[in-house]
Amino acid sequence: MFSLFFFARLTFLTGLFFGVSWGLLFIDHNLPSDLVSTLLTIGFGMGAVLFPSFALLCGWYACRGKLRSHPVSRWLIIGNLIWLILFITFILFLNGPYYHQP
Repeated sequence: MFSLFFFARLTFLTGLFFGVSWGLLFIDHNLPSDLVSTLLTIGFGMGAVLFPSFALLCGWYACRGKLRSHPVSRWLIIGNLIWLILFITFILFLNGPYYHQP
């Protein structure tokens, strides 16, 4: 059986990795390259799949009126939606006109 609570926790944990990955792009670090590539893959790769799919699934359940029947707290849903907004901001930042200029 599908567990929305597990999916919400997985998405929130991916959001935390996304925040770390975004932070790694702005600071100088001496971390091993294997660790950095793992963090970037979890943060950006899984985030690209999980953030929109969780938002669509919550929207689908909310439209059908079944969101209240699942034991998912509001802060977890709102936190995941905030991660989605930050991810969209990151995508727009990467594709902005001033990102690739010196």
